[in-house]
Amino acid sequence: MDRLPFDITDARLVAEALAIGLLVGIERYKARQPGEKHTAGVRTFAAFALLGGVCGLFDQLAVSLASFAALTALVAIGYYRESEHSLGLTTETAALLVFWLGVLVHRHEFLALSTAIVLTIMLASKESIHAFIRESISERELFDTLKFLAVVLVIYPLLPDRTLGPYGFFNPAKTWLLVILVSTIGYVGYFLMRVLGRRRGLLASSLLGGVISTPATTMSLAVRARQSPESARILGVAAVAANAVQFPRLLLLVAVLDTAFARRLFIPLAAMTVVGFLGAWLLSLRSRERHRDFELPLANPYSLMPALKFSLFFVAILFLVRVAEISLGEPGVYLASFLGGLASASAVALTLAKWVQDGSLSLDAGTFGILIAVTANALVKCMIPLSQGPRRLAVWLIGGLATMLIVGFALVFMTAAGSAAPVGP
Repeated sequence: MDRLPFDITDARLVAEALAIGLLVGIERYKARQPGEKHTAGVRTFAAFALLGGVCGLFDQLAVSLASFAALTALVAIGYYRESEHSLGLTTETAALLVFWLGVLVHRHEFLALSTAIVLTIMLASKESIHAFIRESISERELFDTLKFLAVVLVIYPLLPDRTLGPYGFFNPAKTWLLVILVSTIGYVGYFLMRVLGRRRGLLASSLLGGVISTPATTMSLAVRARQSPESARILGVAAVAANAVQFPRLLLLVAVLDTAFARRLFIPLAAMTVVGFLGAWLLSLRSRERHRDFELPLANPYSLMPALKFSLFFVAILFLVRVAEISLGEPGVYLASFLGGLASASAVALTLAKWVQDGSLSLDAGTFGILIAVTANALVKCMIPLSQGPRRLAVWLIGGLATMLIVGFALVFMTAAGSAAPVGP
């Protein structure tokens, strides 16, 4: 069979570039208003994208830049001739962008196509976006969003990802990740309450936060309770439910490393989860807010100081753990579990699962170690509302955590006693 006179892949990519131009061009044509300038239409967009696709075939940056410069000059001339009708630059900018999408399709096909789709959606959503900005976003929310983005995208990349300080206990990048985590839970929770309603949004954000980090979620709820003490009960419901979510998370982490260990933990951790959700439900039944509209005030969407204080607190705990390890040598499993649980029960669960998998730790010792870590972590979380929120929130949270821990330890002791019982003849 004779070889085709062209590469079918190149033809497909050029056709995709043309499709990008047609897609964006059709949207721009449909969006025209009476009297609006007509600098670029469907054919212009298709031609720009097709030219980009052809330039991508050459794979020469100089060719692409020269073509782009010529197109920019043409767009500028057309804009100048029609500038008395409109001062907008959206269509002209989109026309130049489709040229580069045509070029990009040869190297990053999926990225070029997905960007074209996103661009078309954004252009078609003009009225919705403008209405959202005018009517839904306050100046405070916009300013706090910019602060949040600066914390995530500006500060974090600049921090060194290495251990510093005595005993190598401090990692700036990982510590700042904790700041991002705490503030993200509060930020997402604020907008979930706006979208879903204050009660449903609060519970949804708390459950989501509980999957990520129960101490961070507890801190966020404590800050809200301090701002609205009369809503301490419903915030206690959210806190208890969020802390019940941590047990399925721990079970999943253990199952990744050792399924036998996960099976041993299933009954106590599942029971603790059920008891936690049952306690949160019973607490919500007694809540007066259940019989009227939930009036938790919406605080500022982003607050950095609570996140900073929380992260410094955890850094101090990590320092104490490191000092204890250096001073005491290799600590016992339970002491290590307690000290590690002060900072992260998940980290302890992964460590113990690895030891059980290696055969250096029994299933019973690993199970008790995880519960000890959860207990230590619960002590830290009980201190958060005592120091940051109203005492009523602390009462609900301490009661819920204590009930879950009692059930968990009781089941573990029963399982250990059953496995240690002598087997009859």
